Amino acid sequence: MKIVVSLTSPDEIQKAVALGADFIELRLDLMGEDLSSAMAGCSGDCAAPIIATLRSREEGGKFTGDAEQWFSTIQPFLDLVDYVDVERKFRKFAPMICYQHTTIIASAHIRYMPSPDDLRAIERDLRSYGDIPKIAVTPASAHDLLDFLSFTLDAEKPIITTVMGGEFRYARTFLPFFGSETVYCHIGTPTAEGQYDIRELEQLQELLAYR
Repeated sequence: MKIVVSLTSPDEIQKAVALGADFIELRLDLMGEDLSSAMAGCSGDCAAPIIATLRSREEGGKFTGDAEQWFSTIQPFLDLVDYVDVERKFRKFAPMICYQHTTIIASAHIRYMPSPDDLRAIERDLRSYGDIPKIAVTPASAHDLLDFLSFTLDAEKPIITTVMGGEFRYARTFLPFFGSETVYCHIGTPTAEGQYDIRELEQLQELLAYR
């Protein structure tokens, strides 16, 4: 299980690495319009791979521009980061991103719980243009969560799965035990409802892990 620390400021990169982050996610949509400091942060030495994410409002972020604006914002980072999060509506830019030898996390953030068949269809769609699918769902019941755990267990790997919202936030801690590649957390400023602080997450993982 790998830990992704999601940040709203590049100034926190070294702190996140020191706390044990395996990956750094820079939430560009939460950094305002001037991203020069984010670019400077990416160009420095970083012991962890960096993910550039410009999350749209429809999928839980702050970005409200069109597809061309999305790519024009992401493009300067392609030589500076290791991964780019690409939502389905921005998929037409995937070949250009791959050309830069940047790994694509193809993501879908869904404000309901898809059926098992729909989950498999979403996974196939994400894999058609990305390297690692990331599926975030919003369970409405414990039965929904069991279905999602079963999907994660049986899905082709690698895959990233997580939940949206606070009601079932505890699922973030054990989805990696069912095959999710990473878990997203913060170091003081959550970038999504339900995220754990990395220190809480590490304690929970240690308690849950079999020894």
